[in-house]
Amino acid sequence: MSILGQFTQLLNGFPAWPLFIVLFVVALLLIFAGRKVVKVLAFVIVGLIGASIGGQLGAQYLSSLGWVGNLLGLLIGFVAGGLIGLLIVRVGIGIAVGYAAYLLTLDVVSNSTAALVVGFIFFVVGVVLYNKILTIVTAFAGGFLLYDALTFYLDPTVAAVIAVLVTAVGLWYDFGLRRRGSRSASWNATPTI
Repeated sequence: MSILGQFTQLLNGFPAWPLFIVLFVVALLLIFAGRKVVKVLAFVIVGLIGASIGGQLGAQYLSSLGWVGNLLGLLIGFVAGGLIGLLIVRVGIGIAVGYAAYLLTLDVVSNSTAALVVGFIFFVVGVVLYNKILTIVTAFAGGFLLYDALTFYLDPTVAAVIAVLVTAVGLWYDFGLRRRGSRSASWNATPTI
């Protein structure tokens, strides 16, 4: 059963088209800008937690400055928390890739030392390539969500073809933009003689 089907059963009599529009927009956001959306959400959510902690610390330790101390604690906490959120995304992807490689190696080789070494190597690979991995994962998640939304109004085969095509265009767009941006920076550089 699709997500839209589950929601419409829960909301007796509520029309399905607003839910379709929401799922469609979220799917396109994930396909075309998922990496940026995840990074912004991680920065803002963990930044708000950091602002809460920073505000409490600012009120406690910078009380002599009055409201400026509280505001300073809020701002420093928000920025520090946001940067920690971005670090959590990077390390989390590394952990997921490393753990998957560890489990796969453990199944194939049955040697825990070799599996740990391979897992650590893939952890480092995941941390280094987290932008590309995050782009691919969010594009595929958006593609599956788009398929699920489209099956509410279209034949599953047609919905699958459209979802695959839109996901491929989204990946091409995101990787093409990143590649084009780095190429243009090198073309504009002044040559050294």
